Amino acid sequence: MNKEYTNCLLDSQVYVWNNRTFEGNLYVEYEFKVLHPGGLSLLMVQASGMNREDFMADYPLKTTGRMITVYGEAVRNYHWEYYREMADMRNDLENLALIKNPFLYPLSIGAKSTPVEKKVWHKLQFLQIGNKLVGAIDGIIMVAFNDDGFSNNGPAYDFGRIAIRCMLRSKLLFRNIKVYNQSKFITEQILNTDKK
Repeated sequence: MNKEYTNCLLDSQVYVWNNRTFEGNLYVEYEFKVLHPGGLSLLMVQASGMNREDFMADYPLKTTGRMITVYGEAVRNYHWEYYREMADMRNDLENLALIKNPFLYPLSIGAKSTPVEKKVWHKLQFLQIGNKLVGAIDGIIMVAFNDDGFSNNGPAYDFGRIAIRCMLRSKLLFRNIKVYNQSKFITEQILNTDKK
């Protein structure tokens, strides 16, 4: 935890990728437990090549856990930093950020007045219906955004792979990972914010 920030340590970071692509509406759910303070974990969805190709089928498989994969290796994606306790931000709050890549374009940020509780299970939920993106922790919506293909950062993404990433100093457990994208009417029932 208190090690020098070296290339060797950077390569100890990890992504866990799913083994197939998904297309269209998407719902991701899993539970996570933070085992000690510090670190960062993110969910990456709709990750594809710059021409919407399956980059993991067409290119050599990724072998690094570095952050550059998220924004600097011709991979477009949405990434949601749902656990952030880093040296460049307040750690007495729960900070979250939803970002569109490879443009590092911030879509939504959120915060709670208390940090993430450690050594207990939390439920993460992420839902995309068309261009509407919503993320919740323990049933509380923390980030939400309607993506726009006319804001000079590319179209709304609707195809790609999913990854969970743990950054330097992170120590988390994960369980009960679920991904759905087959039935639009089911996802619309999960999140229906258009009701009057």
